[in-house]
Amino acid sequence: MRKIGLTGGMGSGKSTAAKIFEALSVPVFYADDESKNILETNPFVKEELSSRFGPDLFPEGKLDRSFLASQIFNNKDTLAFVNSVMHPAVADCFVNWCAEQSAPYCLKEAAILFEIGSYTQLDKTILVVADKEIRIERVMKRNDWSREEVLARMKNQWEDDLKEPLADFVIYNSEKKLLIPQILKIHENLISNANAKS
Repeated sequence: MRKIGLTGGMGSGKSTAAKIFEALSVPVFYADDESKNILETNPFVKEELSSRFGPDLFPEGKLDRSFLASQIFNNKDTLAFVNSVMHPAVADCFVNWCAEQSAPYCLKEAAILFEIGSYTQLDKTILVVADKEIRIERVMKRNDWSREEVLARMKNQWEDDLKEPLADFVIYNSEKKLLIPQILKIHENLISNANAKS
């Protein structure tokens, strides 16, 4: 089974694209959701992070997400440490999950596929892009954040012009281009390639 990465910046519409692929019977591994689950349940991860952040991270055994966010917000060293603990754990989960799938290909949906280099472990990558102003407006509306909060978080992700040369397929999520025809074309390409190699 071929492993395909699906990524895009905040507000690009990658989650919407993932749902369309799912409607085409493509299994999707949501890396960001799995990260949240690992933070709550993985003993090694909890121990590593607790040794760095102390007892305030898991008061009464439950993760304090706002505390963790405050620690990594605008602190690249701390963010890098959290990523160094989290990403291997997520990668292991993805390997185990893939072993249970039987489709011609599956998707790994992740926000920072290129930034952390995990795209190198995949067969192909799909990047969803959208105009930055549209993305900012979407995230402000979705998360009830200020423009400054959105821009601060976007700093942790690469700009699209850095990611596009690394992507095998690019989906343009704008009012001028419809998502579904682009996804169907990529899906047909991936299915035919998977069948040719099987």
